[in-house]
Amino acid sequence: MIHSLNLIAGEEQKRYADIAKQITCLEKRRRFMKKKKIAACFLSVLLAVSAIGCGSQNNQSSGDDTLKETDNTASETQTTEKPAEEPYTVKVMMFGDASTEDTNLVAEEITKIAKEEINVNVEILRVGFGSYGEQLNLALSSNEKIDVFCTLGQSTTDLADKGQIVPMNPYLDQEGKDIKAGIPEEDFKCASVGEDIYGFPTVKEKATNYGYIMLKSIADELGVSEDDITNLDDLETVMIKAKELYPDRYPIGMDFTNVYMPTTNDNLDGGIGVLEDCLTDSTEVVNWFQTDTYVDFVNRMYQWAQMGLVQPDASNNSESRLSLMQAGKVMGGFMGFNPGNVEGFASQLGQELISFKLCEPFSITGHVSGVVWCIANNSDNPAKAMEFLNLAYTNPEVSNLLVNGIEGRHYEIVDEENGIIDYPEGVDAATVAYSRLPWAWPNAALTYNWVGEREDQWDYLNEYNDKAHQSVAKGFKFNPLPVINEITACSNVTAKFDVALQCGVLNPEETLDKFYKELDDAGIQTIIDEKQKQLDEWLANK
Repeated sequence: MIHSLNLIAGEEQKRYADIAKQITCLEKRRRFMKKKKIAACFLSVLLAVSAIGCGSQNNQSSGDDTLKETDNTASETQTTEKPAEEPYTVKVMMFGDASTEDTNLVAEEITKIAKEEINVNVEILRVGFGSYGEQLNLALSSNEKIDVFCTLGQSTTDLADKGQIVPMNPYLDQEGKDIKAGIPEEDFKCASVGEDIYGFPTVKEKATNYGYIMLKSIADELGVSEDDITNLDDLETVMIKAKELYPDRYPIGMDFTNVYMPTTNDNLDGGIGVLEDCLTDSTEVVNWFQTDTYVDFVNRMYQWAQMGLVQPDASNNSESRLSLMQAGKVMGGFMGFNPGNVEGFASQLGQELISFKLCEPFSITGHVSGVVWCIANNSDNPAKAMEFLNLAYTNPEVSNLLVNGIEGRHYEIVDEENGIIDYPEGVDAATVAYSRLPWAWPNAALTYNWVGEREDQWDYLNEYNDKAHQSVAKGFKFNPLPVINEITACSNVTAKFDVALQCGVLNPEETLDKFYKELDDAGIQTIIDEKQKQLDEWLANK
């Protein structure tokens, strides 16, 4: 069929050329994604393309008459065609370290695909973790053009209430039809407000379980295995011994000011008023800061800080745990054990890690809605923004560029047959100019695997999600408007105390009563009562 293209003119020639191009592209993607389980999708598309080709062949005449008729049709088409529509520029806002030069290079490569597929140019703005929230809020509250962005713990409910994001429902059946088919309805609900969908969850874990990681070399010196540590008492014993071995390092390092407390609470779409332990069926909303779980942990952290087990001035830490460990300042810390997290962190670190599980996997609304992609109200063309998101969620080349960057510059293929990549020679996680955040881009499941990652990581991820304990309140979205003043007041109070308590900087015996008094004065009980009321209504209607 492809050889006959040389004999066909005008629109028929263009149509067959397009078919050949699709087949070539699909073959390339098939090799590229061999381990990603898209064979069924590939086959259906290829069959559709083949059907178009065969149908066209069956309707052809032969000889010069065919060429003449085709030429005439092409000529008529040229005189009646409308001028080509100017490509729309989609501006993407995303967090993570990356140089402007390299981000622009990635955007240029994506544009080559997106311009042909959906007639858009792509512009990417990446902002460091420390200032992303502030810059995003500034952009959304001004007239600055943004089309799509990734939330980083920001509530879609809050963004929707402020009118800063666009309901996606009007665009799902056409511009976002592939996303609609690929994301479960229950996940949509976690990023919805009422009947309106405001965000698309990324393809990642929908559950978590917390624990502690440590450099394996140190654990080996101590003769400690993963099964030896199951609670905080066991962990304290190991950390004391590790500190004796390496007095210039701290067993507990922060990730900026994030502690990642090992807990199983359901924060019910916001941290004031929670279910203390979602592994149970209790639906009682309580003050998280007065629970036994919280009080025990902050007391331990303060004691550990006094023993030299926690990095100093942790509540003001401005470095990632990765950089702290690479610099030899800390030897470990608490972490979410989502599938691939520890392996990915170890790959970036360039050293083996050991992990100690401290709680069972569980799934809450925030595990789905905490990192989603939204369309900004500042977008000049939400339909085109949706088309880009649809492409980002379904196109392997675009996904790989977003997640891993450019081959030869940000990664190199070390095993083409199995789709495995690594950093180029002379480059590592600390020096690469385009950092990878697979959990935050739309669909990392379509991309290469990195050296050290499980080849079956996406099957493992699905199994992990399925087996995790589902909170009785999963899918519940709290409407904060009835108590917005109390939430603002309580948030100001928690900003004063919570991080410093979790980091072991403040003495709980001297601080907790004052913390509770200020929360009471700010109206925390009003929030808890309203959240309990909404949860009870939601459960009754579920």
